[in-house]
Amino acid sequence: MRLSLPFGVLALTLAAFTVRAVIYALMGSHLPLVFILVVLLAMFTAHLAGRGAGRVAVRVWGLWLVIYGVLRLGLAGLLVVAPISSPHAIANTGWVFMLVSALYLLAGAYLVAAWRKPVEPAVTG
Repeated sequence: MRLSLPFGVLALTLAAFTVRAVIYALMGSHLPLVFILVVLLAMFTAHLAGRGAGRVAVRVWGLWLVIYGVLRLGLAGLLVVAPISSPHAIANTGWVFMLVSALYLLAGAYLVAAWRKPVEPAVTG
């Protein structure tokens, strides 16, 4: 079975959020795990519903990733412009944070673009 690139990007982004949610759940915060389980359930039910609902669900997830990436990059930019004295915030918003944020942003934009409804060819006659 050969998987397409859009499906691979979708799977990787969902897996990244799932791993992060499990880590947070092990630390005692269950809200991220509930969030990703709701997202996975919505994706599954949208796929079963058919009629383009799966495509809409993937595009909504892509839009969420774009917003999430922009917010993360904005936070990192804000910490550069107005530095704070928290060593935890400074240590966790380095170049890896910016790279991951940019990857979320690009993956979300790709999912929104790749899962759009295909354009029907115009019939000329």
